Amino acid sequence: MSSATAFSEELRSAIATSGLSLDRIQARLQERGVPVSVTALSYWQSGKRQPERQRSLRAVLALEQILDVPTGSLLSLLPPPRPRGIASRRNLA
Repeated sequence: MSSATAFSEELRSAIATSGLSLDRIQARLQERGVPVSVTALSYWQSGKRQPERQRSLRAVLALEQILDVPTGSLLSLLPPPRPRGIASRRNLA
């Protein structure tokens, strides 16, 4: 299983166990000053996308608290961020 898949499955499981809706989770993140859209949360738990940017990684840390899972348990399942910008374009040439 890829780390991205492991992250999405673990996130989905933690959300289900919490009994919270994505709307409620978004509201709790917002209360903590960590804005994340419901669409992003949905993409993360479905595996369509994964958090990579610094703001998104802060959201994962807040999610761990909101969902009452051990600190670092979700974050540790994420693969390294993909290269962006000039570095990523060089690899395509």
